Amino acid sequence: MTALIRRSLPLLLAFVILIAMALPAGASSSAQGLQPFGAAGPETITGTFTTTNPIYPTIGAVIGVVLYDFAGQIQDDYNFVPPPDAQTLGAVEGDIASGSYTLTLPDDPQGTLLDFDGDASTPPGVQVFVTGMYIDFLGDEYVNRGESLLNPSANIQPMTYHVVGGHVLAWAAQDGEQFPAGLGADGAAFTADDPLMDLPAGWSVIDLDTDPFTLLRDETVDVPLLETLGALNDYSALSYMEAWQRLLERTRITYPFTDEKNIDFDAIEAEITPLVEVAVNNLDFHLAIARFGELIPDTHIGYASLPVMQNFLLGGVGIDHLAVTDDGEVVVLDVLKNMPAATAGIVAGDVLVKVDGVPALQAMDETPMLITSASTLHGRRFIQAATMLQGAIGSTVQLSWQNEDGTVESATLTRVPDASSLLTAFGGSLSGPVIDSEMLPSGIGYISVKGFAEEVSTANAQFTDQLQALVDEGAKGIILDVRDNGGGLVNLAMAEAGHFFPDYELIMDFYYADGEGGFAYRGFVETLVETPGYDGPVAVLVNEMTGSAGDMFAYAMSQSDRAIIVGHTPSGGFTGEVSDGQYTLPGGLQMQIPTGRPVNPGTGDTLIEGTGVVPDVRVPLTREGLLSPEDEVLQAAEDAILNAQ
Repeated sequence: MTALIRRSLPLLLAFVILIAMALPAGASSSAQGLQPFGAAGPETITGTFTTTNPIYPTIGAVIGVVLYDFAGQIQDDYNFVPPPDAQTLGAVEGDIASGSYTLTLPDDPQGTLLDFDGDASTPPGVQVFVTGMYIDFLGDEYVNRGESLLNPSANIQPMTYHVVGGHVLAWAAQDGEQFPAGLGADGAAFTADDPLMDLPAGWSVIDLDTDPFTLLRDETVDVPLLETLGALNDYSALSYMEAWQRLLERTRITYPFTDEKNIDFDAIEAEITPLVEVAVNNLDFHLAIARFGELIPDTHIGYASLPVMQNFLLGGVGIDHLAVTDDGEVVVLDVLKNMPAATAGIVAGDVLVKVDGVPALQAMDETPMLITSASTLHGRRFIQAATMLQGAIGSTVQLSWQNEDGTVESATLTRVPDASSLLTAFGGSLSGPVIDSEMLPSGIGYISVKGFAEEVSTANAQFTDQLQALVDEGAKGIILDVRDNGGGLVNLAMAEAGHFFPDYELIMDFYYADGEGGFAYRGFVETLVETPGYDGPVAVLVNEMTGSAGDMFAYAMSQSDRAIIVGHTPSGGFTGEVSDGQYTLPGGLQMQIPTGRPVNPGTGDTLIEGTGVVPDVRVPLTREGLLSPEDEVLQAAEDAILNAQ
């Protein structure tokens, strides 16, 4: 998503939605207060849901509610997906942010039979389900391989993944089957220390929030859906110091790259706590938190603050695009008419020499990260290029620049209202189609994939249709452009990648904080199998802001040398999973911090984070190339495909 830490300007959120629920199995005693056996049992389930996570309402998702076999989670089987004939769909009113549902229970459910009595001589006789809301991005209304529940009826503890409450639905063909009657000493359901109780025949809804569990057998039972994995961490009502302490405490436990990045949280605490202590307003506090984010080099760490924007970023001089060449030149690529820079005589192609008396590249590298941190140097410079010349409206900046003829000029410019550089850097997803394609004059098909976080329930169909059209036209190869693709739903990315592989391909495993100081396996990412399949030559275009699910797409396409990776730089190299790392802090500060770590399934090494997917064909960054009206990276990709034939 996973990927949106900048999609709410500039919080490029990264939505890699991996909800895998891991739960083991049960043993002995009894419960009280049950309705008499022989009651008909529930027929209809109703309920409501609310989603506080700020990512999901932005992604254009079609949702559904389903009766979902819980056996995969109870048995800790991450490959488990119930077939469509074992799923019963409900009717939904509302959208992903909030709504209600009604579901009619089937007379003959087709779930997995489970045995909770610990007696191997007795056959399993209980089916266990949850109701749950899911995002339908594969288009057939059912939950398929690559799709997962978003808000289930069971309460899943985010770190341990234990079931600690909520509701499940059980079905037994006969009276007297055994079922957990309480959480047991470990506080978790479906574990070895659970007491047991008898189930009546037919359907029962089990309320896991009571001790012992309560069986609900009314004809209609209300079963709310719970946002347990990925709920917003709302610290907005706390004091500055309380919010900071809560944020730091959770980040210490959940941040997935502490060892890889040599993060010293004690040193961070020593630097930031005094700043929070003296904060007297929201701006002071937000600047302290921005400094905290900057100390952890990770582009997925974003912090959107209105006071910071207003005081430091909304004034500019009309230079809306800077770039750094391989030789370290800071080149002006675009200047707005009738703005201070243009009035002073700065034109596209000029090279900044100094900013406020400091060499331009040094000034860029010293620019504070007020919007987001950065996982890589090339990503950091991209962000700093967008913010280096920004400041308070009415403030001044002294610039020296070298003209094309080699002469150097200087001027002091007064900043005016101008956010053009921010919009150029971070607003790429705000216009244009999510999927766009054309047949290039070379006979190679070109598909631009802007992101995996918009129109998510139709994007895969759009991609499929446009790929098929290019294949039908006889494309000699396919170029997939994921430059500036900040990510989104990782499984949507894997569906689109799946058109280029003949079978499912395991790409990475994901690990999350286990609540005991370590990280535990919680699921995997794989390419899906999609039609049409394409086995011809492929190139993938990347840049500094190809990140999150965009990074993972490029990485997947690089496996088995399936595609040629082409770019000026590696991809952005930010791949931590972010759905459970959303925060609201005092003063309306929105923050995001990753919680999940992708690793190589074979070696256990962390993948992509901090390096990016390195191009097979690296196009040099030169002043001439940056100013050329031609797309050098696209041309290099065309050449690579044609030369490979």
